[in-house]
Amino acid sequence: MSTQGSDSPLTPAIERQGPWTTANLLTVFRIALLFPFLYMVSEGRFGLALALFFLASLTDFADGYVARRYKQQSRLGRFLDPLADKLLTTAGFVVMAIPHKGFASIPVWLAVAVVGRDLIIVLGSLVVYRLTKFKDFKPTLLGKINTLVELGLIVWFLVFHTTGRLIFLLPYLYAIVLASLSISGAEYIFRGAGILRRHRRTAQSHS
Repeated sequence: MSTQGSDSPLTPAIERQGPWTTANLLTVFRIALLFPFLYMVSEGRFGLALALFFLASLTDFADGYVARRYKQQSRLGRFLDPLADKLLTTAGFVVMAIPHKGFASIPVWLAVAVVGRDLIIVLGSLVVYRLTKFKDFKPTLLGKINTLVELGLIVWFLVFHTTGRLIFLLPYLYAIVLASLSISGAEYIFRGAGILRRHRRTAQSHS
């Protein structure tokens, strides 16, 4: 979502600000919003859940702006910002898949696919790091698009259930999310395999 975790180099002046900058506090506040958001969804109070999700989106924009405007980029921010986005989407899909009275949940297989893709990427990154010591893992364009698609489904799920209209469109959105998960997940797998191949060729050339 936001770009607080930008790739601009950290200067000593930035580091002296300490980890708890205004930008990072906004990110922590976004993580804290996750709990009332999940509660509202589980209770079927979609209007309030949508308002909380909108507030979280505003803080997402705000922390990125503050980090860039006031040179508050930090290592902690680079870790917290994508973590906040991933927690919001993953937890949102899980709570939307839990059976509830009064409204249709999303398919369990879709929540499993969302969580499974993230686990595969995390575990794959750990394997690549252990074997190659490669640390420069960055989200790809398809990965960013997938995050937007996942967030978009959460928004439309809340909007459709708040208004009681167009709910029949949700299965089509599920298919789009599944396609995005598959394509972006495959890209990360191929990217990891490429890193391993390059590392093996480098090791052979020095042997």
